[in-house]
Amino acid sequence: MRRTWLVLLCSVIALAASPRIACVQPLTAERALVERLGLSPAEVEQVRGGQLLTRTLPTQDPAEIGVFGVVRIADDRERLVRWLRDPADFRKQADLGLARRLSSPPALADFADLVLDAGELAALQRCRPGDCALRLGDRAIARFQAEVDWGAADAGSRANLIARQLMLAYAEAYLRGGDEALGAAHNERTPRMVADQFRALIRSARKLYDLASPLATYLERFPKASLPGAEQFLYWAKGGAGPEPSITLHHLVIHRGPGGGIYVADKQLYASRYADAGLLLLWLGTPADGKGYYLLGGMRARSSQLTGVSARMLRGKIEEESRAYTQIYLDWIRRSLTPR
Repeated sequence: MRRTWLVLLCSVIALAASPRIACVQPLTAERALVERLGLSPAEVEQVRGGQLLTRTLPTQDPAEIGVFGVVRIADDRERLVRWLRDPADFRKQADLGLARRLSSPPALADFADLVLDAGELAALQRCRPGDCALRLGDRAIARFQAEVDWGAADAGSRANLIARQLMLAYAEAYLRGGDEALGAAHNERTPRMVADQFRALIRSARKLYDLASPLATYLERFPKASLPGAEQFLYWAKGGAGPEPSITLHHLVIHRGPGGGIYVADKQLYASRYADAGLLLLWLGTPADGKGYYLLGGMRARSSQLTGVSARMLRGKIEEESRAYTQIYLDWIRRSLTPR
C-alpha cells in the first residue's frame, strides 16, 4: 500500500484547507507564504535562508491526501518553466518513466510508445465491470473483452492498439467537454464519476483558490472557462516508483499571475491505477531581494483505496512517506537547477 502511494506521487506531485483571505495590498511571495499557506514568520525566515520545508495537509475526506513543500532556488525561474514544457525530458531526468506531449489536435501517433506490460495484459484479460485491477469504464472493459482474442498470438498487439485508441478518445473527449465528458471508472463495485472526483478535490483545495483563483476556476470549468495568456498542453506518461507503474493522462497549464508569480498546474485526467483524481501545483514566486525564486510544490489526490481498513491503519505512514517524497522531489529540482 505504501509503495502504491509513491507511484501516485510520482504521477502527480494542490494545496488545501483554510478559508480565503482577502488581499487588500500587493501580495508578495513571502506574504503569500504566511497569509495563504500558513507558514510562521520563523519558517519563512528558514526558507529564505535556504532550508527546504515540507508539510502534510489536513483533509476532511478520508479519500484524500495532500502534501506541500517549499524551497528557495538560486536560479532563473524561466529555466524551470522551459524544462516543464518538455515532460518527456523532465520525467526521464527525474526517473519517473516515459512521457509524451500530445499534438494539437491529439493524434493516434502520439501514443505510439504506449505499450502494456505483461501484468497489465493479464489484468485486462480478467477485467469485468465492478472487478478490475485497472481503472476503466464499462465501455473500455467491454472493448477489451469483445475485440481481443486472449488466446491468439496477436492478443498483446491488439490490446495495445485498443489502449492507444482509448487514450486518444479520452484526450479528445476532455478537450471537447472537460471533466463531464470523461465518464466513470467502474473497476470497483460502485462506479465513480471522474467529474465528481475532481470537483470534490479542487473545492477542498482552498489555498489553490487563495493563490490563483483564475487558474483554479479554469481547471474546474475547462473548456467553458477562459484563462487569457495561459500556455497549456496535454501529455501522457507511464512509469514511476513501485512494481506496478500507472498509465496517466495530464492537462498541464502554465499561467503568469498579475502579481508576477508563475503557476504551473498539472491536472491528472486519468490514471490506470491508484488515483481517482490528482492535482499538482507548482508556484514560482520572487523573494523580496529579487534573487532566485521560491518554488512551492503541492499535491492533492483522491483515491478509494484510502478508505479501506488497511489504508486507515497505514494512513500516518503513507502521509509521512508522501511528505518525504515531496522533499526528495523539490530537492532534486533545486540541485538540478542551482548553478555550480
